[in-house]
Amino acid sequence: MAQICEYKFETREALFAYLLADVIRALSTAIDSRGQASMLLSGGTSPGPLYRMMSDQTLDWDKVWFGLSDERWVPADHPDSNENLVRTTLLTGKAALANFIGLKSPSDDIIAGHDITDQRLRAFLRPFDLVLLGMGLDGHTASLFPDSADTAAALDQDNKKLCHPIRRGVGEIPRMTMTRNALLGSHGIKLLIFGPEKWQVYQQAKATKSDEQPVSHLLHQTQTPLSIYWAP
Repeated sequence: MAQICEYKFETREALFAYLLADVIRALSTAIDSRGQASMLLSGGTSPGPLYRMMSDQTLDWDKVWFGLSDERWVPADHPDSNENLVRTTLLTGKAALANFIGLKSPSDDIIAGHDITDQRLRAFLRPFDLVLLGMGLDGHTASLFPDSADTAAALDQDNKKLCHPIRRGVGEIPRMTMTRNALLGSHGIKLLIFGPEKWQVYQQAKATKSDEQPVSHLLHQTQTPLSIYWAP
């Protein structure tokens, strides 16, 4: 079992204030010790307030490198793009000077674009200083979905790639996800979850490692510490 710290808050506002301080402290410490900092960001609606708060902070942003835990295989300016979310909420204001490496390569085909993206990611300073993740009610995290046949390869401990394509059902947009090994190649993972239902899913994943709940693979390891941030 991973070293896990659980932080529970009465409000989301209190959670974001505490998480903001944790993130800025970690990035600042990394800059002081390594000369630069690197962080993987989560998509979705949950972290938006955090990103907007981060953009107003004073930091040597030109020494910070951001990437994504996962991405839909759509153009960077697409409304469903996680890169678009980050650029419009975080990479503005003071944080506009930060560096960013996206997961979407120019190729329209996700399989053809896989190696291009993986090579691009090699430019990152690793281990990552921070990885911010969310979690779905199905136990997925990043784009490690239990209903995709590609997830097993992305979770494989022998997979040395930093990212892996994820294809799902008909009508679902393919995604690129960071692999298990890439996510664990960090100084710490922060898992952001809201509501009693997700807390229950997290408890189940913490109790049992299962491919049915991919997030459990990050909880049942001893390589990288995790912090859980929860609010109603």
